[in-house]
Amino acid sequence: MDMEPIEDEEARKERERLEDLRDRDAFAERVRDRDKERAKKVVEDRSSKKSGAAAEAAQRRQLADDSEARGQALPSLRLHSRQEYLTKREMQQIELLRKEIADDEALFSGMKISKREQRDLERKKELLKLVEERLKINDKWEGYQLPEDYITEQGKIDKKKKQDALYKRYEEAKPKDDQFVTDVDQWEASQTRHSTFRTGAMDKKEFVDDYDYVFDESQTIQFVMESSLPGTTMTPAERLLQQQIDEAEKKAKTIEDTRKSLPIYAYKEQLIDAIKEHQVLIVVAETGSGKTTQLPQYLHEAGYTANGQKVGCTQPRRVAAMSVAARVAEEMGTKVGYEVGYSIRFEDCTSDKTVVKYMTDGMLLREFLTEPDLAGYSALIIDEAHERTLSTDILFALVKDIARFRPELRLLISSATMDAEKFGEYFDNAPVFYVPGRIFPVDIHYTPQPEANYLHAAITTVFQIHTTQPKGDILVFLTGQEEIEACHENLQETARALGNKIRELIICPIYANLPSEMQAKIFEPTPEGARKTPASSNRIHTTHGQECPH
Repeated sequence: MDMEPIEDEEARKERERLEDLRDRDAFAERVRDRDKERAKKVVEDRSSKKSGAAAEAAQRRQLADDSEARGQALPSLRLHSRQEYLTKREMQQIELLRKEIADDEALFSGMKISKREQRDLERKKELLKLVEERLKINDKWEGYQLPEDYITEQGKIDKKKKQDALYKRYEEAKPKDDQFVTDVDQWEASQTRHSTFRTGAMDKKEFVDDYDYVFDESQTIQFVMESSLPGTTMTPAERLLQQQIDEAEKKAKTIEDTRKSLPIYAYKEQLIDAIKEHQVLIVVAETGSGKTTQLPQYLHEAGYTANGQKVGCTQPRRVAAMSVAARVAEEMGTKVGYEVGYSIRFEDCTSDKTVVKYMTDGMLLREFLTEPDLAGYSALIIDEAHERTLSTDILFALVKDIARFRPELRLLISSATMDAEKFGEYFDNAPVFYVPGRIFPVDIHYTPQPEANYLHAAITTVFQIHTTQPKGDILVFLTGQEEIEACHENLQETARALGNKIRELIICPIYANLPSEMQAKIFEPTPEGARKTPASSNRIHTTHGQECPH
C-alpha cells in the first residue's frame, strides 16, 4: 500500500495561493459574462454603408481596427488643426495691428514726427485697410454666396448637405429661448445697454464721525407722558407744495447770500453814484468779483431799464453770453428769454420783456446796421475788454462816437487785467473805478524748465493735484477740441488703470460749440464758489477758451 507523501507547510500555502488565484479569475470571468448578457445590444444597420451616420461609423471602425489607415488619416487632421491655428493667428495679428495704429496715433497726437515714422504709420494703415477689405470678401453679410453643392460625384443627393443649405440660415436667425425678437427690438436693446449710466463709487458716501457720543444712564432725566395732541394732517398735494416752497425759499436765500458775499457788493452804492456822475467809466475788477453778473443788475435796480430801455452787456464768446445770462436770470428770479436774455449768432433768446441783454460783440455790431444810435439801450457794458478781438476794437470806436452825441447813454468798459490808464485816455480821459478784493486766494506756479509736451504735463499735474490736494475742482484750459478729447481719453484710461488706489475722478469735457441748453447747465455757477464739489470726488473741467464758473 502506497503512502501519500506528507505535504509540508510551505507546499500547502503555495497550493492554497494558486487555488485562490484560479477561483478569483473564474469569478471575474463569470461577472464579465453576466454583464455582457445584461448589456443592451446595439444593432447596427449595415444595409447602406454610404448613407450618413452609418458611413461615418464604418469609417471610425476602420480607423480603429486598421493602424495603417489611421496613420494615413492623421496628416489630414494635422493639416486641419494647422489651418485653424493659422486662422486664429491671423485674427490676432490683425487686432495687434489695430492696437499698434491706435497707440501710434495717440502717442504722436499733436507732435511733429519724422518722415520715417509717418511712412511706417501710413504703411500700417494701408496694410490694415487691405486686410479688412480681403476679409469682407468672404463675409456672408456682404453679398450672396452659393451654398455648398449637395450632389455627390456619383450624381446622388446628399440629404444632410441639402438640409444644411435649405435650413441653416433659419437656424442661425432663430432667437434664443424661443423668444421672437425683431430687428427694431434688438436695436433698441443695444442702444439702451450702451446709454445706461453706470454708477460705481459715485453712490458710495463717506460718513465721518467727528465725535463719539458717551451716554451716562445714571444722569438721564425720566419723563412721563401725560397726553398726546395730534397734529394738523396735510394732504400729499399740500405736503408737496410746502416742500417746493421751502426749497424755493432756501435757494433764494442762498443766492442772495452769495450776491452779498461778492467783493463788488461792498462798492454797489459807490458804483451807482460814479455811473450817474460820469458817462464813461472804466471798471477794473478781479476775475470772480461779480462784475459781469452784478453790474447789469445794479443798473437795472438803479432805474436804467425804465420806459422800455435796455442794459446791454457784450461778451467775446458765445458760451459766456449764454452761461452768464442763465445765472443772472436765476438771481433775478426769472427765466432766460423774459427779463434776462441773450443774443448770439444763429440764436436769439430775447423777447419784448427783455431789459438785461447779454450778447457777443458781433451781435452788437449787427444791431448798428438797424439802429445806428442804439436808441433802445440806456447803458452798455463792454466786458472782457482786455481780450482785444476785432469786434471789440471796432465797438470801442463806435460806442465812443455814440457817447459824444448821446449824453444820457452810460458806457462801462470792464476788464480784469488791462491797462486802465490807456483805456481811460482813449475814452476822453474817462475815470477808472477799481474794485479790490478776490473771492479765493490764487497761487501762481511755474515749471523750472519748459515741458516737451504740455498736454502730458497737464495730465500729470492733474493727478498730482488729485492725489495730494484736498477735494475740489480742477480746471484745465486747452487750445482746441482735439486736445480736449485726447486729454479726456487719457485721464479716463489712467483713472481706470489706477482703480481704487485713488479717489473717484469725475471728468467733464466742455467745448465752446455745445448746444445752448447744455452750455447754460454746465456753466451755471455754484453759489458756494469754485471749491464746491461732491463729498467723495474731485471734478475736472477741460474747456476751450472760456472761463468756467466752477
